Amino acid sequence: MKKLLTVCAFALLVTLSGCKDATTSLSDGNDALITVGNTTITKNDVYTGLKSENGVTAIISKLTAYIVDQEVPVTDEMMSEAQSTMQSFKDTVGEENWSTFLSSMGYENEQQYLEERALLSVRASQLTSKYITDNYDEIKENYQIRKLRIFQTTDSSIAAEVQEKVKNGELTIEEAVNQYDSVTTTYDGSEQILTNASGLGSDIWENIMAVTEDNTLLDLYQYSSDLSNFYVIEVVSVDVPLEEAQSTIEGLSTIADDAFAYYLKKYNFTVYDIDLYNGIQSQEPSYIVQDN
Repeated sequence: MKKLLTVCAFALLVTLSGCKDATTSLSDGNDALITVGNTTITKNDVYTGLKSENGVTAIISKLTAYIVDQEVPVTDEMMSEAQSTMQSFKDTVGEENWSTFLSSMGYENEQQYLEERALLSVRASQLTSKYITDNYDEIKENYQIRKLRIFQTTDSSIAAEVQEKVKNGELTIEEAVNQYDSVTTTYDGSEQILTNASGLGSDIWENIMAVTEDNTLLDLYQYSSDLSNFYVIEVVSVDVPLEEAQSTIEGLSTIADDAFAYYLKKYNFTVYDIDLYNGIQSQEPSYIVQDN
């Protein structure tokens, strides 16, 4: 019943017309579900409880299921991965406890669990990759993706010396990393694909973005705002292809939320119930796409 009411709640949220500061309820909300002594629990009681206790999680789960149905067709590989994942979890729970577990979670049988939990998880994991592939040009611009070689040191005099030697062709940045002391381990001098979320200061990244030609050494060594680190930086590529940048982008802490918010907006997700609106705003503000 809880799962059924969650589905009903989701349907109300995405189809109800009106203002977002409304409070939704079930049309038959006064119908009794449970009576114990003089206490009666109605559908509205359960529905309100869902909103206040785990409504955000439940709604996001239903949204995820809806979106993957539109965007991620099931493949044999996905089904195989889902079955393997389910079997591993089943082994952990124990064969003797499996039926009880399924029942306690509201699943009628193993097939329902496979499709609604294990397979959904596998399909959902493909959403971010699909988002990156379909929107790479915009992502590349937003995250300012560049391929770089970086020498980093805590000694400004070493940075100045390496800058001059690299500029004159006496050393490559990678060779300098191997030859000098006081070199940090953050960068090894090899080619790395980085974004403006990589941790380099905004002033440094602005200088990187000013470069328009590949294989360009920044004119001066760079430094952190607290003068604790100094960098010699070569911009290897100003236009990094998707196949090279994919793994770097997938590693960004914000990209999964970016992807989910993109699909929510694509499918016109709108929250009309003020309690759930505030709950989502508090927990996952990027998912409130109706205000954008």
